[in-house]
Amino acid sequence: MLNRKIIALFLFSALILGVCSSCAAEKPEEGTQKGETAPAPGDPETDPVPAETEEEPPEEPGWKKDGVLRVLTIGNSFSDDTMSYFYQIAASAGVEKIELGNLYIGGCSLATHAANARADKPAYEYRVNTAGSWSTTKEVKMSDALASRAWDFISLQQASGSSGERATYQPLEYLISYVREHADPSAVLVWNITWAYQQNSTHSAFPKYGSDQLKMYQSILAAVSGEIDTKEEIAIVSPTGTAIQNARTSYVGDTLTRDGYHLSYDLGRYVAGLTFFRALTGLPIDGVDFAPDGVDGSMMKIAKEAADNAIKAPRGITNSVYTEAPPVPGIDPEKYQKLDMGWTPLGYYNSADSSRPRAIHTAASNSKQFYASRMFTREDIPVGSVIVLEEGWQYRPEGWKDAGTQSSRPAITKAARVTVTEAWWGSYTERAFNLSKIGHPALSANEPGIESALVIYVPIG
Repeated sequence: MLNRKIIALFLFSALILGVCSSCAAEKPEEGTQKGETAPAPGDPETDPVPAETEEEPPEEPGWKKDGVLRVLTIGNSFSDDTMSYFYQIAASAGVEKIELGNLYIGGCSLATHAANARADKPAYEYRVNTAGSWSTTKEVKMSDALASRAWDFISLQQASGSSGERATYQPLEYLISYVREHADPSAVLVWNITWAYQQNSTHSAFPKYGSDQLKMYQSILAAVSGEIDTKEEIAIVSPTGTAIQNARTSYVGDTLTRDGYHLSYDLGRYVAGLTFFRALTGLPIDGVDFAPDGVDGSMMKIAKEAADNAIKAPRGITNSVYTEAPPVPGIDPEKYQKLDMGWTPLGYYNSADSSRPRAIHTAASNSKQFYASRMFTREDIPVGSVIVLEEGWQYRPEGWKDAGTQSSRPAITKAARVTVTEAWWGSYTERAFNLSKIGHPALSANEPGIESALVIYVPIG
């Protein structure tokens, strides 16, 4: 009898344990992933626990895309370069209304900007563009420009020569607080990374970097990493200088400035504008069909590639795939050959000079503006030859009818292409070329791109 009771008690206990185990199996495990539902007491099919809702991610800083784009730069001549084509690029990208401003002082540093702000000094040329062209008002205060519009973006930058020196960035803290005090609170603060100088630049600040372009570029990045990336108030950093370095790896080479540091009026400024627009708005530039004079289809590809690659990899150089210059239209390489120009740097001819009509003048006050070719005969440049000039350059095709002083000189020309005819030679027996850049800036003794600036193709045979 006792054994039967023990057996019954054992079976009842086993039954109770089984029920409890079943209940435990229905209990959800800890650590249920977001989005999964854990069953509560009751019918798991009809009484589920609602899934956890995910928080909305914080909105990325950038353009509100409300159809109006307002950008103010507080800078110097490098902000001039960056903003030169911004309006046209934005319009071509589909922005409906564009309002741009640039507070300009040539060579202005962060320290000078901060001093002007503290004194509320009317020290600026205020350049505005609301319809495709720039107008300038002098003696404007920074505070007035900041308050003049509800800017979407306000950009700051260091003077180029100090851009790689971290110690010079200290006034930025005050400038940021000043901008925040006087500008619309919704404005996004931007830092514009400027570019390293051309390798042959004669800028007085270049020796700070050992007159080494790559060292200057790396110093700029180091300064940005230490002084800009650490400031939460600056939401966007435009890799403009990286885009310029990217473009320099293409077939155009180190030719993106007009004087060794300011960007060239065509491709250099175009690369900067594309990059700045892309960084601020996040909009694609593939469909931008605007290009300034002097930028052909192949150069447009280089510019867009350089800008896009800078956005993808802003702190390092990305080599261009466009390393070979396209063939000159209408020039069959099997029928023409390039003429050796025999350039003499920093000199020019003056066929009308009374004492030295056939000499290359290298000691004149303006000699540094020119390169002079060797002298050519009709046999060197026969009828049918083609003279091709790159955008941004000009030349005077000097001519001599005899060995003496000539009564007049041929005019300077900017013609992109000239076919040599009998009329081109006329009564001249010898000709030579004085090559210079438009605007007559000083050139260097090893001027980049000189070999492609003026090319003469001579028929073979």
